[in-house]
Amino acid sequence: GVLGRFYSARNVLGFYRTTSALAATSFSTEGLSDPDSWFKSIFYRALYHTVEAHPSLCYGILDETSEREAVFLRLQAIHRDDIAEFYSQNPEEPASIDDNLAITNLLEKSHARILLDGHRKPAWRAVVFKHGGQWDSGSNPKVQKVSIAFLANHAIADGLSHINFHRSLLHFFNDPETKDCVWPYNVPRDLRCPILLEEAVDLQLRDENDKNEINYGSTSVWSGANMFLSSIEDYTSGLRFITIPQNEIGKAVKFSRSRKTTLTGLIHGLLVTFLARYVPAGHEFLAVTPYSMRHISKVLEDEICNHASALVHEFSANLVSGIRSSPEKSIEELDLIVEVGRAFGRDMVAELARCPKNNAWAGMFGVSDWYSQSRAQLGKKRPLTYELSNLGNLKVLGPTQDSKVAPLTLEKMLVSQCGSVVTGPVFGCNCISIAGGPMTITLTWQKGSIEEDMVEAMAKYLETRLLTGFEEVVPSH
Repeated sequence: GVLGRFYSARNVLGFYRTTSALAATSFSTEGLSDPDSWFKSIFYRALYHTVEAHPSLCYGILDETSEREAVFLRLQAIHRDDIAEFYSQNPEEPASIDDNLAITNLLEKSHARILLDGHRKPAWRAVVFKHGGQWDSGSNPKVQKVSIAFLANHAIADGLSHINFHRSLLHFFNDPETKDCVWPYNVPRDLRCPILLEEAVDLQLRDENDKNEINYGSTSVWSGANMFLSSIEDYTSGLRFITIPQNEIGKAVKFSRSRKTTLTGLIHGLLVTFLARYVPAGHEFLAVTPYSMRHISKVLEDEICNHASALVHEFSANLVSGIRSSPEKSIEELDLIVEVGRAFGRDMVAELARCPKNNAWAGMFGVSDWYSQSRAQLGKKRPLTYELSNLGNLKVLGPTQDSKVAPLTLEKMLVSQCGSVVTGPVFGCNCISIAGGPMTITLTWQKGSIEEDMVEAMAKYLETRLLTGFEEVVPSH
C-alpha cells in the first residue's frame, strides 16, 4: 500500500526508522528462587500468544524492486530469538542508579536502528531491559524493574497499535490461565493480511470548497537546521522525557475544560509559548497533530495497523508576537496559551468533520519513486516546526489485572519515535498517560537539527508549567 511504500523507502534510506512504546514495569522477586528465569519463561509465553492474537505481527516488509512495489510478506514462522532481545546494565554504570537515564539511552539507540531482513523477520522487535543489573547474574532486588519496548516500522503500527501490543502482552503475562507454548510460532497459511488504510477508506476524496491551504514553503516558518544525513551510519536520535504525576495532570485537564479547550490544546499552547520566547522574532510555527481514522476505517480498537492521518495547522506571526510581548506567567499570557489551544481545537473539529476528504495522505498517491523524492529533500528547509501526538489517558491493564495481585505491574508508559531526517517536523512531542498513573511527555529529534540546550529548556518549561502553572489562575469569564 501507499503507506507501506512510503515508510519502507524511508526506512531503507535511514530517513525514518522506528517508532516505540515502552512499558516501565516491575515485579516482586519474593519467593522466586530464580527471578530472571521466571520472568523470561512467562515473557516468552506471553509474547507467543501476543503474536498469535495479532496477524500484522506475522508479516515482514519487502522493499520495492524494479519489478514490484514494496509489499507485506506473510512469514512461515516467527522465531523467538528474531523478535525478543534482552539487554541489561552494568551495576557500576552511572545510569544504573537512574532508571530514566537508562530508558533514555535504550530508546536513543533503538530509534537509530533500521529493521530489515523482511523476508525472514517481521517488521518489529520486543526489547526487554533489566534495570540495575545483568540478566542471569543471580542478583535481584526485592522489586525488579524491567522496561519492555515495542519497536516497529511505522507502516505496520500507529500509536494506538503500539499500546495494543502492550495490552495483549501484559494480559497474557498476568493471566494464570495462559497456556504453555512451543516456539517457533508457525504462521497459519490462511492468515489474513494487515488491513491497509487505503483499502478501508477512500483517501483520495476531495472537497474543493473546504480546503485548508497551507504554505509549506514559507520562509518565516521556524524549523531548525536544514534536512541532512551524511550517511546511514552517521545518524543519532535524541530523546528527553518528563513524567507528570496523575494528580497534576488532573488539575491541568480540569483547567483546560474550564477554559473550553483540551489537554492537547493546552500542550500546543505551552509549546508555542516556549518557542515564541526562545526563537528569534519574526517567525511563525507550523505543527502537525496525528489523529486516529479507526472511526472511519471501522477496524477493531485492538487491531495492530497504521490507520491514522494528521492535521497541519499554523500559528501565525501575529499570535506568536502577541505571546512574545505578554509578560511571562501573566494572565494575559495564559489567555493567549488558551487561545492557541482553542484555535487548534477549531481546526481539529473542522478536520474531523471533513475527514476523510482532503486528508494528509492524498498527495502521496501521485509519488511513484519515494527514493528520489526523499533524497531530493536533503539540504532543503524543513517544512514543519513540530509534531504533537497525545494518545490520551489509556487503560492498558485489563479489569482482571488488579495491580495488587498481578505479577507484572505497570508503572508508566512512554511513546516515542525516531528523530526524522526528512519527514517534516524538527522535533516530535509524544504524550500518553495510563489509567491511575502518570503522564509522560517525550521529546525526540535528529541530533544536529536543533540545539540540545533548547530541548532541555523546553522539557523543563513543560514540566514546570504542568506541575505548577495552573493552580493559582482563576478562569476568566
